[in-house]
Amino acid sequence: MNKFKHEMDDFFGVNPRFNKSLKHKMLLNIKEGKSNKFSSKRYGFFKYTAIFAILLSMVTFFLVQAVNETAQETQKPSTGKVEELVVTDTDTVAEIPIFTAYEEPLEIFDFKYDTMDRGNHEYAAQPLLIDPLAYSEKKIARGDVVTYEYKFSEGLQKTISRVIGLPGESVEIVDGHIFVDEQKLETFYSSAHRLGIDSYEEYSQQVEKNTSSTSDTSGMKEIFQTNMKKIQLAENEVFLVGDDWLRGSQHTLKLEKIQGEVIGYYKSVY
Repeated sequence: MNKFKHEMDDFFGVNPRFNKSLKHKMLLNIKEGKSNKFSSKRYGFFKYTAIFAILLSMVTFFLVQAVNETAQETQKPSTGKVEELVVTDTDTVAEIPIFTAYEEPLEIFDFKYDTMDRGNHEYAAQPLLIDPLAYSEKKIARGDVVTYEYKFSEGLQKTISRVIGLPGESVEIVDGHIFVDEQKLETFYSSAHRLGIDSYEEYSQQVEKNTSSTSDTSGMKEIFQTNMKKIQLAENEVFLVGDDWLRGSQHTLKLEKIQGEVIGYYKSVY
């Protein structure tokens, strides 16, 4: 600062207009200029520091939110499928009605096989009443029991099965349970079944209770754990399953092959 004073004296000389008070005032102005510059810099530093802190807080908040959402998703049980939605059937019941009279075009079909047996000899205890014109008035529905001819190992036979998959749908069986369009089917006919039993453990217990503890039930274990790769039905196809998975069959069928719908038993009063 002393050097600066000497330089000012040398430059201005001893001109009385540049007296001590003037020099003092100039020095004060110079100091204030430096002080203001420093204050401005300090204000700018604090301003940008505050902005950075706000941005950092926002980034931290969103990161914490993302981590929490990921953790919540991880805690959800994995089923191996996209969010396990279900398909239901609230219209179909296991029991079928009994008719004591009928008129044409209804037909009688004396079905003696146990492919649809649910433990009470359903669909075999009495002759069945068939409506051959059922699907001329309505669309086929899931859960319907239909009549048709199918080529089994013994040859072409008239039989009955339940409609599971509808035209255009996909059907898959995973560990004994049916999935339609990758959604779990939840109804009384949606899983492997044998004589009123729908689990291998219960079936084994029943066999041991009624026969002997040495009875071999390994074959039924495969039935209750049936797997079938996903198939895509055409627009003129349905997928059929017999209620008794040991005695019944599982296959596709063209709509044109269906001969009628089972609407109940026929029991004559005479």
